[in-house]
Parts: sequence; structure tokens; C-alpha cells
Amino acid sequence: MENAKMNVRQLFALIVLFEFGTAIVLPIGFVSQQSVWISILLALIGGVLLFTIYDFLYRQYPTMPLSGYIRKIFGKYVGWPVCLVYLGFFIYNDARVLRETGELLVTTVYDQTPLFIINALLMIAVIYVLYNGIEVLARTGEIHLLFMLIIGVLGIVTVLFSNIMDLKHLLPLAGAGWKPIVESAYRNILMFPFGEMISFATILPYLNKIQSGRKTGIFALICSGLILSFTHALEIAVLGPDIYSRSTFPLFLTISKINIADFLQRMDAIVILTLIINAFFKCAITCYAAMIIAADLFQLKKPQKLALPIGITILLSSMMTAGSWTEFEQEGKQVIIGVFLPLLSIIIPVLLLVVHLIRKRFGLY
Repeated sequence: MENAKMNVRQLFALIVLFEFGTAIVLPIGFVSQQSVWISILLALIGGVLLFTIYDFLYRQYPTMPLSGYIRKIFGKYVGWPVCLVYLGFFIYNDARVLRETGELLVTTVYDQTPLFIINALLMIAVIYVLYNGIEVLARTGEIHLLFMLIIGVLGIVTVLFSNIMDLKHLLPLAGAGWKPIVESAYRNILMFPFGEMISFATILPYLNKIQSGRKTGIFALICSGLILSFTHALEIAVLGPDIYSRSTFPLFLTISKINIADFLQRMDAIVILTLIINAFFKCAITCYAAMIIAADLFQLKKPQKLALPIGITILLSSMMTAGSWTEFEQEGKQVIIGVFLPLLSIIIPVLLLVVHLIRKRFGLY
């Protein structure tokens, strides 16, 4: 691990920006239709519980990243393969975030630009920041969170003054019953984006105040969850549940409808900036998680040296994850949300917690 520290404000900014990621611009929930904003609030409860598990394990091993206490708790022979799975997952998931961002940008505004160029430019920025260390990323997050809040307020105000909302689109709240709402919350939204918080298990050891991590993390999750819920409710109120669920980029479509007195129009740049900033931080944090695990497994003192090789691996992988957008979406639902995230975000952390408590109770360390 590098010799660096971050404060609680910086941790808060990184968590909020990470949770926004692509979740703020893509349709999520899948089956809850106009009640997706309720599903987000329900999933938020599970997301907070998951973070308390990650924070508890961090407090038991405050100087170790995720891979360190996995080997400590499970033992070397079981822990090493598990750590390699996490390493592969972080690289693969980051490649998907990069591909997702590139596809959305090419589809909406850069239709004449090759996908590889878009992905490469974003990855170059990520590699540059990570090569300079986690402190640089954390300070950058503080600045960009403020910028994101200004953009968000501007977007909300212009939507309200455009008179394009219809709150009837949000009704009935549970037209198909509560089963699809709960299913959407805990099968889909809990995994994406809240389950991806497992990446922060590699970043928490850099916090300068161990005891502040839980309160800061929970507060950041609640803030991001409420903003995500409000944003998706706003999109549904403007577009309607049918168009929202069929749209690839509902936030972009929502903002494109803004028209105030035939004067203030074409606010699409707000959404593009939102996507680029949030995707950058999500890519950077997930890439850094892979760097930390690789450095820990192979005993490298400076994980920054892995920024370039891991970044190139992620870039090349992003071009090979799927042949088409439809295939990409199906792979995400079935493989990432259906298999890897439940295993790596819930099952293994809970097993770590149980095994740790048993070994501590019976003095088996």
C-alpha cells in the first residue's frame, strides 16, 4: 500500500461520485416500472447493511486491504484464489463501466468517433490520476462533487420551469403489487450500484480517522441513494414509465426536452458532463481496487506502478466484453448482477465476518 491518507470529506465525495457512476443516467430496476424510485430506497437499506459489514472487517484489520484480511481469515491456500477472483472481477467490471460509458457517448454525441478512441481518452485520464496516488484522486473528488451538485441543481430547476413533468406517470405507486418492487430492489438495484461498494474495502485503510469511516460511508450512501431515487422519479415523471424503461439513456432524453420560452434549450451538455465525471471516478476507484489487490498479492510496495499495465488491460478488455449493446446488457444482468456481485459483495463478505468471529471466539488466530 502507498503511504497516503484521506479525510472524511474526501471519502464522502468518492463514495457519492462512485454510486452515481452510470446508475444516474441509465434505467435501473428493470421490473418495477414507475415505482423504480421506491425500489432504490428499499435497496438503499440493504446497501447500508452491506457497508457496515465492510466497515466492521476494516476495523478489525485497519492496516490491511481486502486481499490482506481475506488471506488472514481464510488462510493462504483458500485466500489466494479468492483474492485472484476479486482481482479479475475488478478488472472485468471496470472494463464494463468503460465500455458502457463509451457506448453511451458514441450513441449520443460522438457518433463519428471510434469507440476505442473514446475509451482510450477516458482511460488515459484515469491512469494519469492513479499514477499520482489516491490522495490526488481524493482531492479531485472533492472539487468535482461540488461541480456535480451545481450541475444537478441547474438541471432540476430547468426541468421544473420547462413544465414537462407529469406526476401522474408515477402513479399508481404499486400498480403491479409490491413483489416486483421488492424483487427489483434486492435482485437488481442492491447489486448495481450498492453492491459495487466492495471496491471501497481496498480504500478504507487510507482513511485518517478509523472511527469516522462508518458514519461517513453511511451518510454518503444515504445521500447518493436519495439523489438517485429523486433523479429516476424525475425521469419517469417526464418520459413516462414505458419510454423510461425502453430508453438506453433516459436522463439524456429527459434533459433534451427542456425548453424555456423557446430560449433556453439544448442542455444536453449537462448530461454528458455528468456521465463523463461520474464514469471517470467509478473507473478510477475500481481500477485502484484492482491495483491494490495485485500489489498486495505480488508484494509490490508502490501500487501506482501498476496503473499503466492494469489500465491497458482494462482498456483492451472493454473492447472485448461484448459484440453488441444488447449482448452487453444481457451479460450484465445475467453474469455481473446475477452471479459475481451476489458472490463477491454479499456471500464472501458475510462468510469472512462469520469465520472471523468464530476464529476470534475460539482463539484460532
